[in-house]
Amino acid sequence: MKAYKLKFQSSFHIDEGSAVDGPSETFIHSDTLFSALVSAARKFYGKEVAEKFLSPRAVVLSSAFPYYKEEFFLPKPLYFFPENLKEYEMIKVFKEAKFISKDLLFKILSGTQVEEKYYSKEHILNGCWRINKNIKSLEEEDKIFEVQEVPHIVMDRISNQTQIFYKTEVYFNKNAGLYFIADINEELLKQFETVLRFLGDEGIGADRTIGKGLFEVEEIKNFSLSTSNESGFYYLLSLYSPTKEEFEKIDPKKSFYDFKIRGGWISNNTLNRKNVRMFVEGSVLKFLSNNKPIGSIHKVLNANEYPDDLMYDIYRSGQSLFLPVTGGVNDN
Repeated sequence: MKAYKLKFQSSFHIDEGSAVDGPSETFIHSDTLFSALVSAARKFYGKEVAEKFLSPRAVVLSSAFPYYKEEFFLPKPLYFFPENLKEYEMIKVFKEAKFISKDLLFKILSGTQVEEKYYSKEHILNGCWRINKNIKSLEEEDKIFEVQEVPHIVMDRISNQTQIFYKTEVYFNKNAGLYFIADINEELLKQFETVLRFLGDEGIGADRTIGKGLFEVEEIKNFSLSTSNESGFYYLLSLYSPTKEEFEKIDPKKSFYDFKIRGGWISNNTLNRKNVRMFVEGSVLKFLSNNKPIGSIHKVLNANEYPDDLMYDIYRSGQSLFLPVTGGVNDN
C-alpha cells in the first residue's frame, strides 16, 4: 500500500452530481480519481499502459480525503454515532461531521471507547473530527478548506448575449489538501507515480484549461492502515460496486450502508455515461463466509456506438479498498 498527498496549487471544482455548474464536492471520489489517472496514462504513455491500469485489481484507489498538517481523515463509519451526546447542538455538530481522524477511527473500528475529552465543538473543523483542537490564531485562521462561489460568464452562440452563473470552488489551506491510498501492481508502480505527477500538472476537475485543479504530489512515508482479527465486517475506503457473486454474499440486515448513483457527462459535455449505483465510502458491510470486497470495473460508454465522438471506451471503477472492523458493530 502507498499513500500520496495532493497539495493543491489552485482551487478545484468536482461536480457533485450530473450538473456541470452545480455544487462542488470537497473531496474526490475513487472512481473520479481512477478515471482521471487512466485518461492521463493514455495521454502520457498511450493505449497499452492505460489498458494495464484497467486490468482487474492492477490499480485500486481509495477516495481522496482531507488532511490537515499531519492529521489524516477518513469517512465516518455509517454505523457510528456517539451515544453520550445529550446536548442538541452537539448532536447536530457530530451528525454533520463527515470525516474522522485516523487515530480516532481506529479506536472506533476496534470497539475501543473514544475518550470524552474529544467530544467537543473545538475538535470539529470543516466537518472533520480531530485529535487536535481547533484553535484560531491572529496569524492564520485554523481551517482545512473554504468553499467560494465564483462568477462565470457564458455566451449564447446564436444571440451573442452573455449570462452570469456561479460555480462553487474549493480552496485549501496551505497546510491542507487531499490524500489517497493506493494498492498498485508492483510492475506498474513507477508508471503510476509518473502519471500521477503528470495529472497534477494537467489538473483535475472542471476548468483545467484555465489552471484549476493543479496539484503537487508528495508520498506519505510510513503510512499504515494495518488491522487484524477480521470479523466479516468491512469498512469501505472507496466507492464500491460489487460483482453479482459478491452482492449475493452481503448480509443487508447486519450491514450499514448508503448508495450513490454515479453518472454524468464526459469532458466534452456531449455524451452521458451510463449510471452505476455504488456503496458509498464509510459503509460497513457484513459478508457471509468472510468474503472480502473486491468490486468491478464497468464500461459506461462504448466507443463503437459513438464513432464520431469517442476514440476509446470509457470506464468507471467500482473496485474498493477496505478495512476490516474488529469490534463495536452490533451483530444482532
